[in-house]
Amino acid sequence: MLFLKRGLMAAGALALAAMVLNLVAPRAAHALVATAVQVMNTSATPVMIRDVDAAGRNAYVLSCYATTPACTTAATPMGYTFVVDAISIIAYGPAGGTESFAELTYTTHAGLVPAYIPLTPLWLRTFGTAMNLTAYAGPGTTITVGTQDAEILNAFFTGHLVSTP
Repeated sequence: MLFLKRGLMAAGALALAAMVLNLVAPRAAHALVATAVQVMNTSATPVMIRDVDAAGRNAYVLSCYATTPACTTAATPMGYTFVVDAISIIAYGPAGGTESFAELTYTTHAGLVPAYIPLTPLWLRTFGTAMNLTAYAGPGTTITVGTQDAEILNAFFTGHLVSTP
């Protein structure tokens, strides 16, 4: 009989504890969740909800075409850095021409930054290249492509824009 009495007391105590937790815990959990994160989304300090500098969101292409051995792209937009992911160059040279490389020159606020890109013979009097790389062109930067003696030059720079802080 004593054993049954103690068993019922323990079951009653557990039931009482469960009822108290059921009444108190949801309110405490709700209060904790409600006060854990306070977000102020004002026009002066907007909350970023997506990656505004994602490569796919800000795809960008600079290109140039010329009937001379050199051509220059438009300038990179102000407030952005152009991340160059790939380039392709086609040069159509004179008969007997041997375009072996193209010279890329980035014109920045710090001066000229040259780079040399090898060209491959594609077909009669035509040379070209296509390559993946990573290069950065700051705001206002232009890219000039030059060859030895191309009669027609076409260059494409593909990549994406990143906001400049």
